[in-house]
Amino acid sequence: MITYNTYFNSEKELEDFIAKKQIEDSEKLMIQFFTSYTDEEFIRAKLKFLNRLYPNASLIGSTTDGLIKDGLVSTDNSVVTFTKLEHTKIKTYITDEFDDYFDAGEKLAKNLIQKDTKLIISFIDGLTGNGEEFLNGISSFNDKVIVSGGLASDNAKFEKTLVFDKENIYTNGAVGISLSSESLHIYTDYNFNWLPIGREMIVTKCDKNRVYTIDNKTATDTYQYYLGEGVSKKLPAVGIEFPLIIKRDGLSIARAALAKNEDGSLVFAGNFKNGDIVQFAYGDSHAILSSSNSSMDKISTYPIETIFLYSCMARRRFMPNDIANETLPYNSIAPTSGFFTYGEFFTGKKRELLNQTLTILALSESDEVAKKDIKYNVSVDGSSQHEDTIKALSNIVQVTSEEIYTINTKQTKIYNKLYEIGKNINETIEAEEL
Repeated sequence: MITYNTYFNSEKELEDFIAKKQIEDSEKLMIQFFTSYTDEEFIRAKLKFLNRLYPNASLIGSTTDGLIKDGLVSTDNSVVTFTKLEHTKIKTYITDEFDDYFDAGEKLAKNLIQKDTKLIISFIDGLTGNGEEFLNGISSFNDKVIVSGGLASDNAKFEKTLVFDKENIYTNGAVGISLSSESLHIYTDYNFNWLPIGREMIVTKCDKNRVYTIDNKTATDTYQYYLGEGVSKKLPAVGIEFPLIIKRDGLSIARAALAKNEDGSLVFAGNFKNGDIVQFAYGDSHAILSSSNSSMDKISTYPIETIFLYSCMARRRFMPNDIANETLPYNSIAPTSGFFTYGEFFTGKKRELLNQTLTILALSESDEVAKKDIKYNVSVDGSSQHEDTIKALSNIVQVTSEEIYTINTKQTKIYNKLYEIGKNINETIEAEEL
């Protein structure tokens, strides 16, 4: 297995790159195409060109909130990743004909999973797509195959995201590619490091990924109350940066808001349940980069020939000047590519839809563990912290402090009242005894 990554700026430049790397058409060739542009004609032209060069290859792709090529991060660009496989069978499937995203996941699994399938890489619409239901649909057919990938994105415009294969482009669809082989090694991991802040709250009314009320306030009012009116007006974009954290099976899972409705409800990337205990969360730059170093120490002990990173757009936007410090070191282990999503698929003990994470998918058809000189970088530019982030954090601290003060004041008043009642009872008893 070998992977080549390149920007797709022009057909001439791509042809020169292909000739230099001698990338030949083959049924064993997997192509991933990521682009910052949501213009369907632009994408169709690129697909037509790639299809002409590689009629026998398999291709899937997605619109993005940023791109990763050889560990480097960019925006307003397109990246093509060519992965030449030797012993692995490849199969693709795309659809926009399904009842819901559970149905979409089930259909995709039925069409892609074979006897020796080990991995599915899949992308779904980032605005209407319910990633948790999609994964549940896959699991209803098969709960063993590893699933990676995530939700398509559109540069935080929240207007239109696209997924595609060689022939089709869908705004409300699901695309996937399966890898089937007995010799394929797969390593998965993820980095999170979003820290809870403020008091715990209760989801008091929700329907799957649509949250109506939190602590009996509308979801929008809850964000406004804790983050401040100026910041909350930027929903849903700010919802990516300040997700709600819930605990599931010992795993801290973030849920980012993707859409705001007129009734005050918010649509999140994954599901909630009535009664879920949630907290707001924010990113810790130093913890994020330190966790990345620990992840690379682990991954370096496995046979790795290529790495795909599917990372939440919040990480890039939270650390715009430092995000390459998290992604670039992986390229010292193996060729690294990927994109920034509105939600990440991760397979650990079970399949999960994550937010705010960097998910790592590392592959190899070889058993050899190559020794690599890993280049770490944990420096953080202080200017990475957005002004909106500072305002929101300050507001959360202020409001939470006021709530604690109010609770303490009420407790003091109750204590004083009980003291007075107790004192009066004692005085009454003493008077009766006399």
